[in-house]
Amino acid sequence: MKKIITLSLVLMNFWGVAQQENESLHTGFIGVGLHWACPQSELKDIEYNDGLGLNISYLSKKIPDQSPINFQWGVRMDFARLGAREFDDIIIMDGDVELEGGATVTASNRMYGLFASGRINFAPEGKKVTPYMDLLVGHRNYTTHQLMELNSPGLNQEYEASTEANRIVHTKRFHYGGSAGISYEVSPSASIETSITYTFGKTGAALPLQDIERVDGSNEIRYAGYQRVKTDILLINVGLQIHLFDHYAEKNTNTPTSTPTYTYPENTRYKDTRQPAETPISPQENTNPSPVKKKTPKIKSDGPKRDPNAKG
Repeated sequence: MKKIITLSLVLMNFWGVAQQENESLHTGFIGVGLHWACPQSELKDIEYNDGLGLNISYLSKKIPDQSPINFQWGVRMDFARLGAREFDDIIIMDGDVELEGGATVTASNRMYGLFASGRINFAPEGKKVTPYMDLLVGHRNYTTHQLMELNSPGLNQEYEASTEANRIVHTKRFHYGGSAGISYEVSPSASIETSITYTFGKTGAALPLQDIERVDGSNEIRYAGYQRVKTDILLINVGLQIHLFDHYAEKNTNTPTSTPTYTYPENTRYKDTRQPAETPISPQENTNPSPVKKKTPKIKSDGPKRDPNAKG
Protein backbone atom coordinates (compact mmCIF):
# COMPACT_ATOMS: atom_id res chain seq x y z
CA MET A 1 0.00 0.00 0.00
CA LYS A 2 2.86 2.41 0.78
CA LYS A 3 4.33 1.79 -2.67
CA ILE A 4 0.98 2.52 -4.32
CA ILE A 5 0.62 5.80 -2.40
CA THR A 6 4.20 6.81 -3.30
CA LEU A 7 3.60 6.14 -7.00
CA SER A 8 0.35 8.13 -6.87
CA LEU A 9 2.13 11.15 -5.37
CA VAL A 10 4.87 10.99 -7.99
CA LEU A 11 2.23 10.87 -10.72
CA MET A 12 0.53 13.97 -9.32
CA ASN A 13 3.84 15.86 -9.35
CA PHE A 14 4.27 15.18 -13.04
CA TRP A 15 0.64 15.92 -13.86
CA GLY A 16 1.39 19.53 -14.78
CA VAL A 17 4.41 18.89 -16.99
CA ALA A 18 4.19 20.97 -20.17
CA GLN A 19 3.40 19.17 -23.44
CA GLN A 20 6.08 18.98 -26.15
CA GLU A 21 5.73 20.87 -29.44
CA ASN A 22 4.80 17.74 -31.40
CA GLU A 23 2.24 15.59 -29.61
CA SER A 24 1.07 12.11 -30.59
CA LEU A 25 -2.62 11.73 -29.91
CA HIS A 26 -4.29 8.32 -29.35
CA THR A 27 -7.86 7.87 -28.22
CA GLY A 28 -7.25 4.42 -26.72
CA PHE A 29 -5.41 1.11 -26.88
CA ILE A 30 -6.65 -2.47 -27.38
CA GLY A 31 -4.46 -5.35 -26.25
CA VAL A 32 -4.69 -9.02 -27.28
CA GLY A 33 -2.31 -11.60 -25.89
CA LEU A 34 -1.56 -15.13 -24.73
CA HIS A 35 -0.51 -16.17 -21.25
CA TRP A 36 0.62 -19.22 -19.34
CA ALA A 37 -1.46 -19.52 -16.16
CA CYS A 38 0.27 -20.91 -13.07
CA PRO A 39 -1.79 -21.54 -9.89
CA GLN A 40 -0.03 -20.27 -6.75
CA SER A 41 -0.16 -20.57 -2.97
CA GLU A 42 -2.67 -23.17 -1.73
CA LEU A 43 -4.01 -23.71 -5.24
CA LYS A 44 -0.53 -24.85 -6.27
CA ASP A 45 -0.21 -27.05 -3.16
CA ILE A 46 -3.18 -29.21 -4.26
CA GLU A 47 -1.53 -29.58 -7.70
CA TYR A 48 -4.08 -27.62 -9.68
CA ASN A 49 -2.92 -27.78 -13.32
CA ASP A 50 -1.20 -25.02 -15.30
CA GLY A 51 -2.67 -24.03 -18.64
CA LEU A 52 -2.64 -21.77 -21.70
CA GLY A 53 -5.00 -18.82 -21.96
CA LEU A 54 -6.06 -15.64 -23.74
CA ASN A 55 -6.34 -12.06 -22.47
CA ILE A 56 -8.04 -8.99 -23.97
CA SER A 57 -7.77 -5.45 -22.59
CA TYR A 58 -8.73 -1.85 -23.29
CA LEU A 59 -6.81 1.20 -22.05
CA SER A 60 -7.67 4.88 -22.34
CA LYS A 61 -5.39 7.57 -23.75
CA LYS A 62 -2.32 8.49 -21.71
CA ILE A 63 -2.78 11.41 -19.31
CA PRO A 64 -0.70 13.53 -19.66
CA ASP A 65 0.80 11.78 -22.68
CA GLN A 66 4.09 13.70 -22.87
CA SER A 67 4.90 13.46 -19.18
CA PRO A 68 7.71 11.05 -18.18
CA ILE A 69 5.13 9.40 -15.90
CA ASN A 70 1.55 9.12 -17.17
CA PHE A 71 -1.64 7.25 -16.30
CA GLN A 72 -4.27 5.14 -18.11
CA TRP A 73 -7.48 3.43 -16.98
CA GLY A 74 -9.25 0.47 -18.56
CA VAL A 75 -10.58 -3.08 -18.28
CA ARG A 76 -9.02 -6.52 -18.69
CA MET A 77 -10.47 -9.98 -19.32
CA ASP A 78 -8.46 -13.21 -19.17
CA PHE A 79 -9.29 -16.87 -19.68
CA ALA A 80 -7.36 -20.14 -19.38
CA ARG A 81 -8.00 -23.87 -19.71
CA LEU A 82 -6.13 -25.51 -16.88
CA GLY A 83 -5.88 -29.08 -18.13
CA ALA A 84 -8.37 -31.83 -19.02
CA ARG A 85 -8.97 -35.57 -18.50
CA GLU A 86 -10.92 -37.99 -20.71
CA PHE A 87 -12.90 -41.08 -19.67
CA ASP A 88 -13.67 -43.39 -22.58
CA ASP A 89 -16.29 -46.08 -23.15
CA ILE A 90 -18.88 -44.66 -20.84
CA ILE A 91 -22.11 -46.63 -21.18
CA ILE A 92 -25.17 -44.41 -21.59
CA MET A 93 -28.56 -45.90 -20.76
CA ASP A 94 -32.02 -44.73 -21.74
CA GLY A 95 -34.12 -46.66 -19.28
CA ASP A 96 -33.27 -50.27 -20.03
CA VAL A 97 -31.88 -49.46 -23.52
CA GLU A 98 -28.16 -48.96 -24.03
CA LEU A 99 -27.15 -46.30 -26.56
CA GLU A 100 -24.96 -47.67 -29.32
CA GLY A 101 -21.28 -46.68 -29.33
CA GLY A 102 -21.23 -45.39 -25.79
CA ALA A 103 -19.81 -41.94 -24.92
CA THR A 104 -16.66 -40.08 -23.89
CA VAL A 105 -16.66 -37.80 -20.85
CA THR A 106 -14.11 -34.95 -20.71
CA ALA A 107 -13.49 -33.17 -17.41
CA SER A 108 -11.63 -29.85 -17.61
CA ASN A 109 -10.72 -26.98 -15.31
CA ARG A 110 -11.23 -23.40 -16.51
CA MET A 111 -10.40 -19.99 -15.16
CA TYR A 112 -12.01 -16.67 -16.12
CA GLY A 113 -11.21 -13.19 -14.77
CA LEU A 114 -12.64 -9.69 -15.26
CA PHE A 115 -10.87 -6.63 -13.83
CA ALA A 116 -10.89 -2.85 -13.70
CA SER A 117 -7.33 -1.72 -14.33
CA GLY A 118 -5.11 1.32 -13.97
CA ARG A 119 -1.74 1.59 -15.67
CA ILE A 120 1.25 3.78 -14.78
CA ASN A 121 3.72 4.28 -17.64
CA PHE A 122 7.29 5.34 -16.94
CA ALA A 123 7.99 6.98 -20.32
CA PRO A 124 6.23 9.65 -22.45
CA GLU A 125 4.15 8.57 -25.41
CA GLY A 126 6.20 7.99 -28.54
CA LYS A 127 9.13 6.27 -26.81
CA LYS A 128 10.20 2.92 -28.24
CA VAL A 129 10.48 1.22 -24.85
CA THR A 130 8.00 1.91 -22.03
CA PRO A 131 8.14 0.16 -18.64
CA TYR A 132 4.76 0.05 -16.91
CA MET A 133 2.83 -1.23 -13.90
CA ASP A 134 -0.84 -2.29 -13.78
CA LEU A 135 -3.15 -2.28 -10.77
CA LEU A 136 -6.05 -4.79 -11.01
CA VAL A 137 -9.26 -5.18 -9.00
CA GLY A 138 -12.02 -7.62 -9.94
CA HIS A 139 -12.96 -11.29 -9.68
CA ARG A 140 -12.00 -14.74 -10.96
CA ASN A 141 -14.10 -17.83 -11.61
CA TYR A 142 -12.74 -21.37 -11.26
CA THR A 143 -14.92 -24.07 -12.82
CA THR A 144 -14.66 -27.82 -13.20
CA HIS A 145 -16.57 -28.54 -16.39
CA GLN A 146 -17.90 -31.87 -17.69
CA LEU A 147 -18.65 -32.55 -21.39
CA MET A 148 -20.33 -35.79 -22.46
CA GLU A 149 -20.15 -36.68 -26.19
CA LEU A 150 -21.73 -39.67 -27.91
CA ASN A 151 -19.16 -41.67 -29.82
CA SER A 152 -21.62 -42.65 -32.56
CA PRO A 153 -24.22 -39.89 -32.86
CA GLY A 154 -25.27 -41.18 -36.29
CA LEU A 155 -26.53 -44.40 -34.69
CA ASN A 156 -28.66 -42.50 -32.17
CA GLN A 157 -30.42 -39.91 -34.32
CA GLU A 158 -33.59 -40.05 -32.24
CA TYR A 159 -31.81 -37.98 -29.57
CA GLU A 160 -31.88 -34.18 -29.91
CA ALA A 161 -28.24 -33.58 -28.95
CA SER A 162 -25.08 -35.66 -29.09
CA THR A 163 -23.34 -33.64 -26.33
CA GLU A 164 -24.19 -32.50 -22.83
CA ALA A 165 -22.23 -29.94 -20.77
CA ASN A 166 -22.45 -29.33 -17.03
CA ARG A 167 -20.67 -27.27 -14.41
CA ILE A 168 -19.67 -29.59 -11.60
CA VAL A 169 -17.65 -27.35 -9.25
CA HIS A 170 -17.82 -23.57 -9.58
CA THR A 171 -16.45 -20.76 -7.44
CA LYS A 172 -16.28 -16.98 -7.95
CA ARG A 173 -13.94 -14.96 -5.72
CA PHE A 174 -12.70 -11.38 -5.35
CA HIS A 175 -9.15 -10.87 -6.67
CA TYR A 176 -6.72 -7.98 -6.59
CA GLY A 177 -3.12 -7.58 -7.72
CA GLY A 178 -1.07 -6.13 -10.52
CA SER A 179 1.35 -6.51 -13.42
CA ALA A 180 4.85 -5.36 -14.26
CA GLY A 181 5.88 -5.26 -17.88
CA ILE A 182 7.55 -3.59 -20.86
CA SER A 183 5.99 -2.29 -24.05
CA TYR A 184 8.05 -1.98 -27.27
CA GLU A 185 6.62 0.21 -30.05
CA VAL A 186 7.11 -1.44 -33.46
CA SER A 187 5.15 1.27 -35.35
CA PRO A 188 3.05 4.36 -34.54
CA SER A 189 -0.03 2.09 -34.51
CA ALA A 190 1.18 -1.03 -32.66
CA SER A 191 3.36 -2.24 -29.79
CA ILE A 192 4.51 -5.60 -28.45
CA GLU A 193 4.05 -6.18 -24.71
CA THR A 194 5.36 -8.70 -22.23
CA SER A 195 4.48 -8.80 -18.54
CA ILE A 196 3.94 -10.86 -15.40
CA THR A 197 0.57 -10.64 -13.61
CA TYR A 198 -0.14 -11.82 -10.07
CA THR A 199 -3.53 -11.65 -8.35
CA PHE A 200 -4.43 -12.62 -4.79
CA GLY A 201 -7.72 -14.49 -4.36
CA LYS A 202 -9.95 -15.35 -1.44
CA THR A 203 -10.66 -18.93 -0.41
CA GLY A 204 -12.91 -20.94 -2.73
CA ALA A 205 -13.70 -24.47 -3.92
CA ALA A 206 -11.24 -26.02 -6.38
CA LEU A 207 -11.00 -29.56 -7.75
CA PRO A 208 -7.65 -30.77 -9.17
CA LEU A 209 -7.96 -33.07 -12.19
CA GLN A 210 -6.11 -35.93 -10.51
CA ASP A 211 -8.84 -36.04 -7.86
CA ILE A 212 -11.54 -36.75 -10.45
CA GLU A 213 -12.10 -40.53 -10.46
CA ARG A 214 -14.08 -43.15 -12.29
CA VAL A 215 -15.50 -45.71 -9.95
CA ASP A 216 -14.10 -49.14 -10.80
CA GLY A 217 -16.47 -51.35 -12.75
CA SER A 218 -19.03 -48.58 -13.30
CA ASN A 219 -19.82 -45.52 -15.43
CA GLU A 220 -19.86 -43.16 -12.45
CA ILE A 221 -17.42 -40.18 -12.51
CA ARG A 222 -16.74 -39.00 -8.97
CA TYR A 223 -16.19 -35.23 -8.39
CA ALA A 224 -16.38 -35.24 -4.62
CA GLY A 225 -12.71 -34.53 -3.94
CA TYR A 226 -12.79 -30.72 -4.20
CA GLN A 227 -11.02 -28.60 -1.58
CA ARG A 228 -11.35 -25.06 -0.23
CA VAL A 229 -8.11 -23.13 -0.85
CA LYS A 230 -6.81 -19.65 -1.60
CA THR A 231 -7.11 -18.96 -5.32
CA ASP A 232 -3.92 -16.97 -6.12
CA ILE A 233 -2.61 -17.21 -9.68
CA LEU A 234 0.37 -16.05 -11.76
CA LEU A 235 0.11 -15.21 -15.48
CA ILE A 236 3.08 -14.86 -17.84
CA ASN A 237 1.84 -12.65 -20.69
CA VAL A 238 2.95 -11.73 -24.20
CA GLY A 239 0.80 -9.89 -26.72
CA LEU A 240 0.10 -7.10 -29.19
CA GLN A 241 -1.27 -3.65 -28.36
CA ILE A 242 -3.14 -1.77 -31.09
CA HIS A 243 -3.17 2.06 -30.95
CA LEU A 244 -6.62 3.39 -31.81
CA PHE A 245 -7.27 6.40 -34.10
CA ASP A 246 -3.63 7.34 -34.34
CA HIS A 247 -3.03 10.88 -35.64
CA TYR A 248 -0.61 13.69 -34.99
CA ALA A 249 -1.08 17.37 -34.16
CA GLU A 250 1.49 20.17 -33.93
CA LYS A 251 1.09 22.72 -31.19
CA ASN A 252 1.89 26.39 -32.02
CA THR A 253 1.72 28.76 -29.11
CA ASN A 254 1.77 31.80 -31.48
CA THR A 255 -1.41 30.74 -33.23
CA PRO A 256 -4.60 32.10 -31.66
CA THR A 257 -6.90 29.42 -30.34
CA SER A 258 -9.90 30.98 -32.15
CA THR A 259 -10.46 33.12 -35.24
CA PRO A 260 -11.66 36.67 -34.44
CA THR A 261 -15.04 37.58 -35.89
CA TYR A 262 -15.68 41.03 -37.36
CA THR A 263 -19.06 42.67 -37.96
CA TYR A 264 -19.14 44.73 -41.13
CA PRO A 265 -21.73 47.44 -41.91
CA GLU A 266 -24.05 46.61 -44.76
CA ASN A 267 -23.67 48.30 -48.19
CA THR A 268 -20.31 49.88 -47.41
CA ARG A 269 -18.39 48.92 -50.52
CA TYR A 270 -18.54 52.48 -51.95
CA LYS A 271 -19.90 54.28 -48.93
CA ASP A 272 -17.92 56.26 -46.40
CA THR A 273 -19.45 55.40 -43.05
CA ARG A 274 -17.31 57.72 -41.00
CA GLN A 275 -19.28 60.17 -38.86
CA PRO A 276 -18.17 63.75 -38.14
CA ALA A 277 -16.14 63.76 -35.02
CA GLU A 278 -17.41 65.79 -32.14
CA THR A 279 -15.22 68.65 -31.03
CA PRO A 280 -13.40 67.49 -27.95
CA ILE A 281 -13.57 69.55 -24.84
CA SER A 282 -10.20 70.62 -23.56
CA PRO A 283 -9.56 69.50 -20.01
CA GLN A 284 -8.39 72.99 -19.14
CA GLU A 285 -11.64 74.62 -20.23
CA ASN A 286 -14.28 75.27 -17.68
CA THR A 287 -17.09 72.94 -18.43
CA ASN A 288 -19.51 75.29 -16.59
CA PRO A 289 -18.77 78.87 -17.97
CA SER A 290 -20.43 81.96 -16.54
CA PRO A 291 -23.56 83.02 -18.44
CA VAL A 292 -22.91 85.62 -21.18
CA LYS A 293 -24.55 89.01 -20.52
CA LYS A 294 -26.95 89.87 -23.29
CA LYS A 295 -26.60 93.28 -25.06
CA THR A 296 -29.28 95.61 -26.38
CA PRO A 297 -28.87 96.21 -30.11
CA LYS A 298 -28.30 99.97 -31.05
CA ILE A 299 -28.05 101.89 -34.31
CA LYS A 300 -24.66 103.51 -34.66
CA SER A 301 -24.81 107.39 -35.21
CA ASP A 302 -22.72 109.06 -37.95
CA GLY A 303 -22.09 112.05 -35.66
CA PRO A 304 -23.34 115.73 -35.86
CA LYS A 305 -24.06 117.06 -39.36
CA ARG A 306 -22.57 120.43 -40.47
CA ASP A 307 -24.72 122.73 -42.59
CA PRO A 308 -22.64 123.43 -45.69
CA ASN A 309 -24.35 126.94 -46.02
CA ALA A 310 -23.65 128.03 -42.52
CA LYS A 311 -20.96 130.64 -41.95
CA GLY A 312 -18.16 130.40 -39.54
